[in-house]
Amino acid sequence: MKKYLLLFLLAILAIPCSLAQGKDKKKMMEELQQFKIDYIVKEIQLSEKEKAEFIPLYTEYDRARRQAGSEAWKFERELKKKKDVSEADYKKLYELQQIAREKDNEIVKTYDVKFEKILSAKQIYTMHQAEGKFLEKMKEMRKKNHDGKHPHDRKDGKPSDRKHNDRKDAPYPSDSNQQMPFDL
Repeated sequence: MKKYLLLFLLAILAIPCSLAQGKDKKKMMEELQQFKIDYIVKEIQLSEKEKAEFIPLYTEYDRARRQAGSEAWKFERELKKKKDVSEADYKKLYELQQIAREKDNEIVKTYDVKFEKILSAKQIYTMHQAEGKFLEKMKEMRKKNHDGKHPHDRKDGKPSDRKHNDRKDAPYPSDSNQQMPFDL
């Protein structure tokens, strides 16, 4: 009886912990998105009026682009967990990635027309350049924070011994005065 009571208590205690981790991840993603928007707004030098119109549109655009690739990303993560990946699995992944790229290109075209209503051609160009720079900076920071190793990159397939937030001196984008709200 005591065993069952102890197991029941452990199960009840585990639920809030797992929910909290989900909330933390969601909050972290929201903070990352906000940091990305702030970075892009700074790069394209928006007025307050342009900023008020741009942010909701960009948020919608960014969400659509992430959704376009979500199926391919999910399938790729599943493949990384498998021990024996078949040629058919790789073919399916390749096809999903092609579909995602096509969807992404259509989204960019559609939203560029919408962005033209509030931004100059130069600002749209700069926005796309800033997106690329932001992604490169995130990769750079991730590499530095993990000493150049991502847990999935290890040859033995085991996660890194290093904890995610071991480094408190994580570098932030050098051309921005903002700091990341968390360590990557």
